[in-house]
Amino acid sequence: MRGYESLAREFAERIEYYRSLGVNPFSLATGCAVKVDLVDVLYPALKSIRGDLEKLGLTIAPRRDADVFEARLESIRVMRGIYDVEDPHVAVEELRGFKPRRAVVLAQVHQRIASSPEPFKDIVWRFYSRIAAAVENGISVGKGHSIVSADTRSQFFLVDFMSYDDGGGLVAANNDTIQIIDPAEDPGSVLQTAVALSNSLNDLFTVGAWRNIRVYPVYDAPDGKLRSKILSNMISYAEGIGATIHNPPQPNRGSLLMGATVLAEMTRKPPFFYDRVEPGMRVMVTRPIGELAVVNVYMLVMLDKEIAEEFEKQTGISVDDLLEIKSKFLETMAKSNIEVAKVIESRLPELGENFNPREHIAVTTDVTGPGVYVVKELAELSNTAIRLTDIPLLEPRISEFATRNFIIPNATAGTNGAIVIVARPEVLEGLEEDLRKVGLQPTIIGYIESMGSPVVRAPLKLKRYVASKSYLKEFELA
Repeated sequence: MRGYESLAREFAERIEYYRSLGVNPFSLATGCAVKVDLVDVLYPALKSIRGDLEKLGLTIAPRRDADVFEARLESIRVMRGIYDVEDPHVAVEELRGFKPRRAVVLAQVHQRIASSPEPFKDIVWRFYSRIAAAVENGISVGKGHSIVSADTRSQFFLVDFMSYDDGGGLVAANNDTIQIIDPAEDPGSVLQTAVALSNSLNDLFTVGAWRNIRVYPVYDAPDGKLRSKILSNMISYAEGIGATIHNPPQPNRGSLLMGATVLAEMTRKPPFFYDRVEPGMRVMVTRPIGELAVVNVYMLVMLDKEIAEEFEKQTGISVDDLLEIKSKFLETMAKSNIEVAKVIESRLPELGENFNPREHIAVTTDVTGPGVYVVKELAELSNTAIRLTDIPLLEPRISEFATRNFIIPNATAGTNGAIVIVARPEVLEGLEEDLRKVGLQPTIIGYIESMGSPVVRAPLKLKRYVASKSYLKEFELA
């Protein structure tokens, strides 16, 4: 097997380096695989407490890629709070003095809590109810992001509270934070940070928001030197895309963490026209999906020569080629989708203009942790039946191997992934051309079949790429 021994040795050395930091790299979920399960845990938990929280004055915004609200970006002030998960102490006077109107929340919780809706609901209710009691005039949690840790000492709630003046335009806000993208790479590499921040920004870019970007980093590491390196990488990345960077308080739990809360100004309406989605509209992705399968398969292949041999036998891909594919995909994930944001923005209504289906994009969404499941979310939000005709994967053989061998539950998942766009064919035609000009491979993957029944009809081959039964049952396979 050409090159395997040297690759495996290099991988083992990298793993030992992580362990010398006090980190078990195999306890880290790669990229967006670190998210609390949406279908089985997050959505049921939030649904059960949403009404009671609203009675207390705390509202949880509808599911959106980014929180979009009316405000002048220059008037926004951000105050970060970091709280214990088991017994969060909220500084009531400080919070009331700040007068927050909105919040972006990041929760990192132990896998025991994230395993089912009930314990997750309990800790979220305890925390949110205390926030609600501390804020006099109500507050909206516009965006929440929940991730899983294998260490109870790494748990925290992080809240970026926002106060601002009304009017003057729209602002989009988001938080996305991961632990690591690839444990086979140095945790302090520029590549790791670039993927993390590109992923944080991707939800803004998905709604066409890219102007006057602000970055409020979230980072942590087992030692101060590595923390400083990650911050330095973040500063360089922000400067590279013309964003301003701030440095609020950090969790400092000693675990690996990298991401950000991000804000951007919008000069056009966001693509939230779910009620205007109609039969005949097409569903397009900006590029193929499924990056995380490659990273996870590579790790397993490096651990066991027999698995490596089986991988080559089943896929016809050599281990050397697998490394090349992984490196290529990491570069793709590290690349900012800001040019895609500009293309999307150009096909959105002006702030004072009505939506025109012959000219404008109806809906977009980011393909990351949920992978192809985001199409089901679109069907629910637009109350439509969607027919999937294609599942374009970056490397189908690797995704199929990952599914067949239960390496990853959803081999369509990614990080800083493709963007799904729903619009009429005449809108997508010009958009597709513009996306190709910025180096992407847009593909039509389906169409809106009918109204009034939120369902996704997908080809049977989806089973090759999704092992999770809870995700598969959300589709009608034929």
